[in-house]
Amino acid sequence: MEAVVRDLETATGRAGNAAGLGRVLEGIRSAIADKAGPGSDALAVGRAASRLYDAFLVRASELARDGPDDPPGCFALAVLGSQGRREQFLATDQDNALILAEANSDEQAFAAYAARLAEVLAGAGMPPCPKGIMAASPQWRKSVAQWFASIDAAAARPDAEAVLTVSLLADLRPVAGDASLVAAVAGHLCQRAAGTTLLTRGLAREALRFGPPALLFGHLPSGLFGLGHGVVDLKAAAVYPLVLGIKALALDAGLCAPDTLGRLDGLVAASLIGEELAGALRTALRIVSALRLTAQAEAWRQGRAMENRIVLSHLSAAALADLETALKAAGRLRDILEHHFSLHCLT
Repeated sequence: MEAVVRDLETATGRAGNAAGLGRVLEGIRSAIADKAGPGSDALAVGRAASRLYDAFLVRASELARDGPDDPPGCFALAVLGSQGRREQFLATDQDNALILAEANSDEQAFAAYAARLAEVLAGAGMPPCPKGIMAASPQWRKSVAQWFASIDAAAARPDAEAVLTVSLLADLRPVAGDASLVAAVAGHLCQRAAGTTLLTRGLAREALRFGPPALLFGHLPSGLFGLGHGVVDLKAAAVYPLVLGIKALALDAGLCAPDTLGRLDGLVAASLIGEELAGALRTALRIVSALRLTAQAEAWRQGRAMENRIVLSHLSAAALADLETALKAAGRLRDILEHHFSLHCLT
C-alpha cells in the first residue's frame, strides 16, 4: 500500500481548492476500502489511512491560511480521537484543535483561519464534528497557558465533562505547525492525570458504560444453533471498552503514548500488565478493527451511511468465533479495570 499512499500524498499536496481536495478524498477512501476483507491487517490500514488524512488536513490548512487574515505568530494544528491515535478508517469527521503559543495572539485572525479551515474541509467532503470538537469552536482553540488551565480545572473538578476533555486531549497529536506546543500540553495532561485518581477512575468507569453483549453458554446467540439475527455495535461493544480502558490504565501510570498499541507496550514495559494479556488485547483490537473496516467499506461502496453495526447472522463461523474471542478479551479488561480502580466503591 506504500506506493498508493505516496501517490495520494502527492495528489493531496497539489490540490488547489476544496473541490480538488474532495476528489483526492474519494481516492483516499477508495484505497482504504480496497484493503478491507479477510487477511487484512486493519491496524496497519488504519495507520496508513491516518497518514493520508494528516496530509489532507495539512493541505486544507494551507488553503485556509491563504487569506487576508492569515494568523500571526506560532501555533500548532493537532488532531484528536481515532485520528490522533492513528486508528482511523472511512467514517471521518473534523476532530481537530489549535494550540497557540501566546494567550494574547490575534484571536480574530485565528478564529477566521479556523472557520476557513472548517469550510475547506466541509467543501471537500469531510463533515464538521457533530459535537463541535474542532478548532472552529473557541473551546478547542486556546493558548498553551489556557490549555494548561483547562487541564488543571478538570483535575480540580473531575466531573463527566472533565473526564471527556481529558480523554480527548490524551489522544492529541500534532499535524502542522510547532509540535513542541502539542508536546507541552500533552505532557501537562499526562502529569495531572497520573496525579488525579478520580480522573482516571472516571475514564475507567466510562469504559465500563459500554461493553460486549451477553454471551449464551459462552457464545454470541447467532453463533449457537443459528439463533436470532442480533446486531452488535462494534464501537460500543468493543472499541470503546478497549480503547478507553487501556487509556485509563496508561494515564493512571503516567504513560503519554497517544495511541492504543503504544499504551499497551508502555503498560507491559512498566510491568503493569502481562504480555499474555497484552497479546490478547492486541488481537482483540485487530479483530474488531478488521470487522469495522469491512463494514465501513461495504457501506461506502453501496452509498450508505458508514457506521459500526454488524448483523451477527451475516458473519462466517470463523469471523463469529474471532468476534467472540475479542469480546472475551474486552471482558477480561473490564474485570481488571473494576479491580484496579475499585470501581465497585464508586456510586
